Amino acid sequence: MIEAVIFDMDGLLVDSEPVWFLARQDLLESFGKVWTEADQLAMAGVHTQVWVDAVGEKLEGRLSPEQVLEEILSRMERFYANGDVAVLTGADEALEACAERYQVGLASGSPRRLIDAALHGAGWATQFENFMSGDELEHGKPAPDIYLEIMRRMDLDAASTAVVEDSGAGIRAGKAAGTKVIAVPNPHTLPSPGVLSLADVCIDSLYHLPRALADLSALATRADPLI
Repeated sequence: MIEAVIFDMDGLLVDSEPVWFLARQDLLESFGKVWTEADQLAMAGVHTQVWVDAVGEKLEGRLSPEQVLEEILSRMERFYANGDVAVLTGADEALEACAERYQVGLASGSPRRLIDAALHGAGWATQFENFMSGDELEHGKPAPDIYLEIMRRMDLDAASTAVVEDSGAGIRAGKAAGTKVIAVPNPHTLPSPGVLSLADVCIDSLYHLPRALADLSALATRADPLI
């Protein structure tokens, strides 16, 4: 029986991955450097320090890690403030349906200031019982730490918790934490077939999330993935 649902944010609830790409690309171009689509894909769902180090390496030390972080986050905040980060299809409906039936949490790799900007911008500030940033922990996704910690804070059992993720790092993190994982692949963070096969359920839209959760509850003792 599923009793709680924990959502990722970037690439799942908000279409922020293209905007992250623009922010990093803009900073790198200002120094005559290039940020590629391959660079962006490698950073999907990772801890902030990982992408800060990646950007800093391309800049060859011209900015400190603190400066890299501030430059990118300032750009991202402007994008959120300007309404340039779209809510993904089905996100509002999925959150509303889950809030009526389950405990709901948010576990995002984004820094807390961007989580706050996204939740307030979308009107979701009261939708989550608890939310946290991976920056609060030493190890980000694909390590399970963020899911283990938010379950601890919410007094949840992994066996009755479902994680909803779009990225390979997030899928691996949820499985490592012992939860059920529902994958909603995003074209910008598309996991490999091997990683995607780790998910218990794969759906193509958040519109299908309520049914997927109901199926997981009904088949709680089944071990085979519902792909």
